[in-house]
Amino acid sequence: MSLTTRFLLLRAGVFIALGGLVWLSFDAVVDRINMQWAREFAQRQVLFDKYRTLSPLIREIELARKMASEPALIGMAANEHDPAVQRRGLQVLEEYRYRFRERSYFAAFSGSGHYYYNDAANSYAGRQLRYTLNPGSASDRWFYATLKDGADYQVNVDPDAHLNVVRVWINVLLKDRGKVLGVTGTGIDLSGFIKESVDIHQPGVKNFFVDKSLAIQLSTDPAMIDFASLTKEVDQRIRIDRLIKRPADIAAIQRAAEELLEKPAGEIATLWVNYQGGRHLLGMAWLPELGWYDLTLMDEQSLTMLHEYNWVPLLFVMLFLIALTLFGWLLNRWALTPIRRLHKAMQAIQNGDDKLEPPVVGKGEVEALALAFRKMVQKVRDTNHELERKVLERTDALQRLSEVDPLTGLLNRRGMMARFEQEISRQARQDGSLGLLLLDLDHFKDVNDRYGHAAGDLALCAASKVLGGVMRAYDHAARWGGEEFLILLPDCNEADLLAVAERIRVRIEALLIDSGQHKFSFTASIGAHLPRTPQTPDAMLQQVDRALYAAKAAGRNCVKLSSMPEGL
Repeated sequence: MSLTTRFLLLRAGVFIALGGLVWLSFDAVVDRINMQWAREFAQRQVLFDKYRTLSPLIREIELARKMASEPALIGMAANEHDPAVQRRGLQVLEEYRYRFRERSYFAAFSGSGHYYYNDAANSYAGRQLRYTLNPGSASDRWFYATLKDGADYQVNVDPDAHLNVVRVWINVLLKDRGKVLGVTGTGIDLSGFIKESVDIHQPGVKNFFVDKSLAIQLSTDPAMIDFASLTKEVDQRIRIDRLIKRPADIAAIQRAAEELLEKPAGEIATLWVNYQGGRHLLGMAWLPELGWYDLTLMDEQSLTMLHEYNWVPLLFVMLFLIALTLFGWLLNRWALTPIRRLHKAMQAIQNGDDKLEPPVVGKGEVEALALAFRKMVQKVRDTNHELERKVLERTDALQRLSEVDPLTGLLNRRGMMARFEQEISRQARQDGSLGLLLLDLDHFKDVNDRYGHAAGDLALCAASKVLGGVMRAYDHAARWGGEEFLILLPDCNEADLLAVAERIRVRIEALLIDSGQHKFSFTASIGAHLPRTPQTPDAMLQQVDRALYAAKAAGRNCVKLSSMPEGL
């Protein structure tokens, strides 16, 4: 064999060995990058799925919990046989029906077993009592299981055999001083909710939700949903083992689920499982708001990147050592360095740097990848900000609702006490004065008894308008009780206080209320109090109440000023 042939064979051998080494090295780098990228992508995908699912539920849960705290509804549950109490309770339910997303509600009472329901079409107007629950009926087990569970609220996927509807139900316990009186809430259409939550139409990605027992609560396939899980034994439920077959994978999922319960909210677990014969990355997150786990399965093939560069090792085989060195430099410049920068940015964002903009690095596919990641981060941030904005809006709205009387639009007792304490503090700092008027509509019970509660409501609203027309911009008025109103007048003297009280009395006396069937008028008794030395709110309220009592004792329809000795 000639030397030329030997050198040719040697060079061929060196190139083949070098090409094999480069191929193996490149493949290992790509696998490592793919693995790291897959985990980062899984975490972002789970976060995105989590907030997309929570968004339509947060408002409904908060609204249902507020409805469950309504005194009229609690009174109806405790005293359902009283027609007036029942009428007020149904009125509250109907008011909330227009606020819920699906324009429907339900209320079931443990004392009577009665189940009330109305839908968006108002199909059951005047006959909201649909049926009576039966402890022995399988279709009614959800109610008794909810009472037994004792959680303040639950999100449950369940078909209602009586109403022939399948919904995602929000069940809120109806309580009075710790005693459970029933369950109330609303429902969201299952098909629409599936489209918003798990039916994401994203290639290679499947999303579903399970409860603590790993029973499937939401899936794109309704046949896989374990309806009414709460009423079944664990071994009767449709669990995750219908989708994930390997016992080792099920055990790993169970461990991850238990660990997530011990970790801070927002933590995400990732693990590889076998699904439908292929390797998938499973991302898991615990949603304490729902009592569910968010599970997102991602096909391994959909998570890989850089496989289009498999021709690179062949190029190394065709080049000399200098070409190999040059390519290593180019690979580092075009791929590895940009990916490291992108990965560093991903870690910073994952660690909470909300202001960092992901860099646009590399060229071609890497640049496209960086742009796609930037868009994904921006979309997740926009979703988070929008969710935070909506939560703040709902919180502000609930705060406003908690301080305003819904009938008159004036402050309620809670809102007035907050203003009262603020004014007490301000007047103490500024050494100012603070007047107080307590107004009671005379013989208001007779108005309700003679003309009806609707006429009484008209009278209350008319009186509140009189107060609004008399008060200054910085005065405060509240509906203090049934027919009582409290007016807070900062920076006034005794003459001003009595003048305002007299104007209110005269204008109320001049009112003529037309209820449609009757016309009537009424008067008001007013107590006034202006302390000369600082007093506590309780002390001022006691004095103005005494003054009101004096006005009633003097024949009503008059104004009386308190005459409390100073210093008490």
